[in-house]
Amino acid sequence: MRLPPISLLAFPLYPSHLATRQQCPTKLFTRRKQFDDEATPKQIIAVDALPPDLVAQPHQHALTRNNNAKQRRRRTRKNNSLTSRQKSISLGNDPLISLNLNLDHLAKSTQTPASARRAEEMLLRIEALHSDGYYERPPDVVSYNCVINAYAHGRAIDERLANGKRLLHRMTKKGIRPNEVTYNTLLSCLGKEMDESQETCGVSRRQDKLSKAESLLAEMEEMKLANTISYNTIIAILSKSRLHDSPKRAEYWLRRMIELYNVSGEDRLQPDVCSFNSVIHAYANAISNSKHSNTPTNSQNSSIYAQRAEELLLEMETLYASGHESVEPDIVSYGTVIHAYARAASRGNDWCAEKAMQILDKLEKNALKNQRDGRKRVQPNKRTYASVINAFARIGNADAADAILSKMKKISSHEDGDALKPDTICYTSVIDAYAKKGGEEAAARAEELLREMENLYKLGDSGVNPNRKTYCAVISALGKSGRPRYAEKAEQILDEMEHLSSTYGIRDLAPNTICYNAVIDAYARSTSVSKAYRTELLLERMLEESKNGNTLMRPDTITFNSVINAAAQSTFGDAVVRKEAYLIALNAFKTLHSLDYCKPSSVTYSSFLKVLQNLVEKGDARDYMAEKVFRLSVGVGLDNDSVRLQLRRTCSSQSVVQRILESTASPNVEHRNHHIGLHQQ
Repeated sequence: MRLPPISLLAFPLYPSHLATRQQCPTKLFTRRKQFDDEATPKQIIAVDALPPDLVAQPHQHALTRNNNAKQRRRRTRKNNSLTSRQKSISLGNDPLISLNLNLDHLAKSTQTPASARRAEEMLLRIEALHSDGYYERPPDVVSYNCVINAYAHGRAIDERLANGKRLLHRMTKKGIRPNEVTYNTLLSCLGKEMDESQETCGVSRRQDKLSKAESLLAEMEEMKLANTISYNTIIAILSKSRLHDSPKRAEYWLRRMIELYNVSGEDRLQPDVCSFNSVIHAYANAISNSKHSNTPTNSQNSSIYAQRAEELLLEMETLYASGHESVEPDIVSYGTVIHAYARAASRGNDWCAEKAMQILDKLEKNALKNQRDGRKRVQPNKRTYASVINAFARIGNADAADAILSKMKKISSHEDGDALKPDTICYTSVIDAYAKKGGEEAAARAEELLREMENLYKLGDSGVNPNRKTYCAVISALGKSGRPRYAEKAEQILDEMEHLSSTYGIRDLAPNTICYNAVIDAYARSTSVSKAYRTELLLERMLEESKNGNTLMRPDTITFNSVINAAAQSTFGDAVVRKEAYLIALNAFKTLHSLDYCKPSSVTYSSFLKVLQNLVEKGDARDYMAEKVFRLSVGVGLDNDSVRLQLRRTCSSQSVVQRILESTASPNVEHRNHHIGLHQQ
């Protein structure tokens, strides 16, 4: 007789799980060695006081007692085992249910990548035990659904759908009919694959996965297995797919679900709040993820998508008012629409920020009305206010963003709890709004908010701990202030970040490339005579850190362009300062062309042409260097209108410009991609 695998014993298999006690091999149970030592007598009895037969053969009587005790224990164990099993069955405990519970527990143990494989291994072993007669009933559809679910939600699993379909084929081959849970779990496999491959999966592969999901849903419709969960899953997959037609396809399945529900009247097809929220989320994501699409969404389409999201919200309100309680809008519904308008506002549609504010006002009024009526339904939360703040921050309306922040602080101070207390995200968004606004007052207010956050954090409010983005926004605001000494103050904040990160080990405050670029840009905008020199020092610090392996501070194209631009703006000093600025720009220009991890852009060439215009005397030497720079831009295909315009401003005459343009337009022109050496003037 074949014995079950040892690993199966790790699971709680009780006697009630077995067909009969006799059918189980002895090795399934761990027997404990028992000893039948006689108890030590309390007093010593003389031998002559014992009966003669006992004195003659004492060992035979002891052996008889030992055997009788073993037989009694065997009968007791047997009766107890049968009684336990009968009692378990009489209480309605099905052995297969117990096995499925063990299988489901293992399938949901997603701490290790091998959980799904272990679940399938256990399923196959249970089938083998059934074939050997150890179990009365084989695994059923629930057993297979548990294992497919393990592949759908386990960690670090490849080919989730392929494994799920393999199990589907096996169960149908064994005569087990799959149900709606089986197919919904297969859809979840596809959804998980989409989530894990967003960054690495191309458009064609995402389209292929979506086609498989839609085909699977169509198959479910033919078998009358599709339900609300099925449609919600396919809509959720579409909302996260980052494809330009995802919102329309998601809404198609919503409309189809509504149509089927209206025709059949079956509750299993009734749309719910998740159905509408997923479609709204698809429209919001179409705005957020437009930069990942092959057909980028312009500002007009962004506002259209936001409006469509609001129309779906209004449809939910209408349906709920007519008695469809399953589609009552929740805070996710309102928050996603506000988020959609906030993202659209960043595309140049200022009215979208006002629209987000209107929805927030509507939400506040409804919450106040519900409070008076004694109902606690939809109420704005911290994320809702943060989205509206972000909407105004994107269009540079710092005053409106700051007003909402003050409103949150006022509400949180008058009500119990910290539900609406502003956090780091709220403060940082307002500071960013002031950075976009620019000016001396905006810079002062941005720095004031930063110090307020630091004080609150010191007092124990961990929710307002300034992070790297917060400090970077303040640096940007200081750089756009136009004040003479604010660039130095921006660099002081940069040094403060480095001190906090190195001294206290706060890695989130370690300045990165963006922070350094903001300080370099602050010097470029300032009127400091030594700004070119200060930017060069920052660039050298970044290059040194990058050389030592600190990729967080690795300079990029923007870094070099900002240094070149700072040199181009160094027109305040004498001839010595101007010559030094030119050499700094030339060194940055050459270094950029020698690096592998970043390449020049059209801004690089237009900025260096501006260096020649401002720092090199007009004449043949400047024309010669301008021609070499322009030819280099042509060689790498970066001679756009901006570069050509700056070439016209740099050259001494239009005839020189015309000659350069004609010579570079010739098919025989030599395109050189290596860096050039420019004579020092």
